[in-house]
Amino acid sequence: MKPILRIDTIFVPAIDTAAAAAWYARVFDMVEVFRSGRHIGLRVAGAPRNSTALTLNPVERIEPLPHAAFNFYTQDPEALRDRLLAESAEVTPITDEEGMRWFDFVDFSGNRVNICHFAGGE
Repeated sequence: MKPILRIDTIFVPAIDTAAAAAWYARVFDMVEVFRSGRHIGLRVAGAPRNSTALTLNPVERIEPLPHAAFNFYTQDPEALRDRLLAESAEVTPITDEEGMRWFDFVDFSGNRVNICHFAGGE
């Protein structure tokens, strides 16, 4: 037996979990998969039930990290960057290096997140 089967959820701090959930749903086409008190779980729409989820974890204050805590894979980093800019998100330029393209953004709650694309990632 394997000691673990998957990464089940990523905990993302949020002061207002309901507003952060609405933002992630709108920007990334995510759907709510559970709610427990102020904790809200989201998953990419159409993803299998056992795919990794985000759990918005209620906190009083966000402690900014100097790096991205996690990343999302996309097929079209330019379009997603444009979408984030339309949401007034803080985004970095796209970096293209050795077959990988990526950028960082700051989410609704102030967390730094990364977006990446590479051939064969689908």
